[in-house]
Amino acid sequence: MSGWGPETKGQHVVVETLDDATVGRMRAYRKQRLIEMMQRFDVPTLLIYDPVSIRYATDSRNVQVYALNHDCRYLFMAADGTTELFDWVAGPEAYHGHLDTIDAVHLARPVGFMSDGDENFDSSLAAWADEIAALVRRTSPDDLRVGIDRLSPFQAVALEARGIRVINGQGVIYRARAVKGPEEIQAQRLAAKACHDGFERMFAATRPGVTESDIWAHLHAANIEWEGEWINARYLLSGPKTNPWSQETGLRVIERVDIVGCDSDLIGPYGYAHDISRTWLADGRPTDRQRRLYAACHEHVHRNMEQLRPGATFKELTEKGFAYAPELSEQNFTTLFHGLGLENEWPIIRTPEKAHVDGSYGGGYDGVVEVGMTLCIESYAGEVGGPDGVKLEEMVLITEHGAEPLGLTPYEESWL
Repeated sequence: MSGWGPETKGQHVVVETLDDATVGRMRAYRKQRLIEMMQRFDVPTLLIYDPVSIRYATDSRNVQVYALNHDCRYLFMAADGTTELFDWVAGPEAYHGHLDTIDAVHLARPVGFMSDGDENFDSSLAAWADEIAALVRRTSPDDLRVGIDRLSPFQAVALEARGIRVINGQGVIYRARAVKGPEEIQAQRLAAKACHDGFERMFAATRPGVTESDIWAHLHAANIEWEGEWINARYLLSGPKTNPWSQETGLRVIERVDIVGCDSDLIGPYGYAHDISRTWLADGRPTDRQRRLYAACHEHVHRNMEQLRPGATFKELTEKGFAYAPELSEQNFTTLFHGLGLENEWPIIRTPEKAHVDGSYGGGYDGVVEVGMTLCIESYAGEVGGPDGVKLEEMVLITEHGAEPLGLTPYEESWL
């Protein structure tokens, strides 16, 4: 594969960015869309703890990964537009203070054993609940409901004791995030460039004698140089670790005949994800069996891509989806399509041959594909007990005419 990448000057990588006006429009679109969903679905106030959803609503990205594991920051938002951030730092010196999406920044009150121990838990919980209840009463005095995305049962009970009804807020948040504005799509195209640069570097670094981690590090390097943020999963796998899929990157040494596969799971520039999968060979030529697997996986991706159009229902996509032959279906994913934006998002649409699987991460609910959604098509081909397998995935934008691929990294056409 060719060595495509950003122009370099010495060790400095020159990358593309969005101008301030574009970023401003993107922020305004996202906040307004979330407000519109709140009004449409009658959710008067939201209390958001998911740091990715906080990023969506405000573009404040402070300690996002840390906040995935520690409830150190949260956002209060009302359907009238009032938006107040509770962060672990507050005041004019905080870097998010310039954001016009935020009306006020306060010092957060984390509630939990790590922050409070046993002796301070009750008092901290009471102070937090008093503060949130007062905000609900101030911004929505005639409707004392608050939609939450995630909250401890202790906090929910404390709010209910103060007359605040806790309801599910995830639906309005994910529906808002599902349909991208034009500036979001621009950011997604930058994430695609960062990811493609990373794949090209990984291709160039692949050779017998290096480890999986050696190769995978190049994806991280490219992402950070493009001002990307993190990678969700350790999915650069080789040889027998590609069957079954979803094992983890490690220090396995690449051998000459190894097949190598990577699922990017990349959170790139401006926080936007680019999730594609490609499979290649460390050295030599693919076997006839590997080529058959690759061709089956490639057909699975592209035949299902053809099904995507505005107005198609989620259940229709499952019912009409292109399925593998039985010998390859058992180890394929339960998810055929999933949304993608700032992270993996709603919807999750089931794979046809796994529609009967109960309780899996595979959706099973209905909905409608809309213009502006960005979706990923998942596919894996590998027989049970086989020596290796092929992972391919494509990310697409839904337009009026169907699905437009967003991935820039080509397939191994010579294998088909």
